[in-house]
Amino acid sequence: MTHPPKRILIVDDHAMFAETLGQYLRLMLKDFEVIVATSAEKARELSSHQDIDVVLIDIEMSDCSGLTLLADFSAAMPSPACIIVSMHIEALWIERALKAGACGYVAKDSPPSEIVNAIQSALRGKKYLSRSVAQSFAENAVRLPTGEKEMHKVLSNRELEIFLQIAQGKSLKAISLDLNLSAKTVSVHKHNIWKKTGIDSGAKIARYCVEHGLLANGRQEFMAA
Repeated sequence: MTHPPKRILIVDDHAMFAETLGQYLRLMLKDFEVIVATSAEKARELSSHQDIDVVLIDIEMSDCSGLTLLADFSAAMPSPACIIVSMHIEALWIERALKAGACGYVAKDSPPSEIVNAIQSALRGKKYLSRSVAQSFAENAVRLPTGEKEMHKVLSNRELEIFLQIAQGKSLKAISLDLNLSAKTVSVHKHNIWKKTGIDSGAKIARYCVEHGLLANGRQEFMAA
C-alpha cells in the first residue's frame, strides 16, 4: 500500500523567499509535497482541506502575527510540527514561539541545510534551534538583569511587534503600513503598551529594549536618548 507523501507548508508573505525556499525543499526532500502560502489566511484555507505534516512560519506577516498562526496550528487536531523561520532571533521571540508550541526555530540567514535539519528533527519528535538562534538564546540567559521586572512579557504578541518597531524609531504611520493595520489600531496598541508597561515615550521604549537585549543589532545610539 502506497502512503501519501508528507506535506510541508511554507507560510511567509515575502513571496520570493517563500518560493525560493519551496524550490530548494522540493529538490532536497523529493518524497515530500511542498506547498507555499503567502498569507495566514491562505495557510488556514490550505490546511482546512488537507493534512499538513510540517509548517514553516515567519514571525512577522502582514495579516497575522506568526505566533498567533503558530498557536492555531498547535491547537489543531491532528497538529502539524511547527517551525519558525524568521529574521527575528531575539530571545523573547524564541521563548514565546517554543511556549506556543514550536518544535524548531531557524534564522532566515542560516544555511538552507539548517531548515532541512529542523524538518527532519521535527518529524522525529525532537526540537531544533539553528546555530545563531541557540547562541542568541544562551546569551540572553546571562545578559538579563537579575531581579528586574521584564515589563515586555505582559504584552500580547501584536503589542510586542509594535513595541519593538517603536524602539527602532518608526512612526505610527510607518508601523501601520508595515503591519497592514490602520493608524487608529496602531494608536490603540500604543496606548495599551503604555498602560501595561508604564513606558510612555519612544526614547524610553528604545532604552528599555537596548538594556534588555531585545533588538537584533543592539541599537546603542538610543542609549543617549
